[in-house]
Amino acid sequence: MWNIIGFEALRALKKKSFWIATVAPLIFILLVLGVEYLSTKNAQTNAAQQAQAFSATAHIGEFDDSGFINQQLIAAQHIAIEPSKDAGVAAVKSGALDAFFYYPKDLNTMDIEVYAKDTGISLSPPYNAAASELLHQSAINDVSAATKDSQVVQILEKSPAVTATTYKDGVETEGLMSAIAPGIFAIAFLLLYVLLASFMISSTAGEKENRTAEMLLTSTKAETLIAGKILSIFILGLVQLATLAIPLFIVLLRFPNQIGLPVGFSLSSIPLDPGAIMFGALFFVAGLLMFTALLVGFGAMFPSATEASRFLGVAIIAAFLPIYAFQSVISSPHALIVTIFTYFPLTAPLTALIRNAVGSFSTGEALGSLAVIIAGAIIAVWFAVRAFRYGSMEYGRRVGIKELLR
Repeated sequence: MWNIIGFEALRALKKKSFWIATVAPLIFILLVLGVEYLSTKNAQTNAAQQAQAFSATAHIGEFDDSGFINQQLIAAQHIAIEPSKDAGVAAVKSGALDAFFYYPKDLNTMDIEVYAKDTGISLSPPYNAAASELLHQSAINDVSAATKDSQVVQILEKSPAVTATTYKDGVETEGLMSAIAPGIFAIAFLLLYVLLASFMISSTAGEKENRTAEMLLTSTKAETLIAGKILSIFILGLVQLATLAIPLFIVLLRFPNQIGLPVGFSLSSIPLDPGAIMFGALFFVAGLLMFTALLVGFGAMFPSATEASRFLGVAIIAAFLPIYAFQSVISSPHALIVTIFTYFPLTAPLTALIRNAVGSFSTGEALGSLAVIIAGAIIAVWFAVRAFRYGSMEYGRRVGIKELLR
């Protein structure tokens, strides 16, 4: 078995294609993070510059039917007071004004109306922000003049942050943060399955195409060969996972502010629940073992890797199916569809990983789902051994399921 593991793992690690497939997603992720950071920074800078330049150089007029706009602010910003709404709109049309703000009598039910020159498509037009800011500052000035409490004004100027504390059965919980550590296993499961699925299904089909399968079986038991291939795939998966995770972890530590993490999020603040982490690791290993053995078996049934790969999409969809019911898995963990996904072998791994991450699993449910996945893994390994043993001699046709069950 160790000879098989060494041969399979080293053969893959020596291939440039393996490292290209491993490093390419990392480069893509880092590029996306970098482009997102730069584009967000440039967009914020451009929006601020446009708003500042607009307020400083534009010819703006306003007509206030609400009575809320502060006259001192209008004078300070050199905003012209138009005699009527129609006059302001006409001034924009003629080019005398760059923008005109109309504040209706009832601001609770009616929108601020802005009329301006077309300066191109923008997601945050500076004149819209200027019209809203003028009303906002006017309201702050009115409140400041009417009250001596500076805290009220500060609340209006900047809404205070919210810190939420949640409880379950009288015990304080960590909320969303508690899902991060066990949720990593769900992400790792999906990532490795996508990266290794093609390798899984072609690992045994290659021996059949090279006409070496029957030679291997003369010196090695089918059980040993399949076990060695599965362990080799696990080793390669861990190498790929480490290649992706370690650089991203370093980037997260080095540039926490640039990546745009949620407020209050840091690596040190992630709670570590030993029970959830243990179940996450067990679901991850058992689920990946089941799908690896299943795809290895499919590869052994078909005469070539090309024909076997036709069923690859079905196997991937089966594993990813719980994502289509993601909202139900989170909000309604005891719904019928979620229960079926939890205990059906092909959908159980990802469903269990998600429910374990969000804390909607009781210990009994977790053990039941784990038992189903382990049973599925055992059956999948048995299927892979039978498929390789009886399919190794069939080079021109697919081995039928009935033949394997004889």
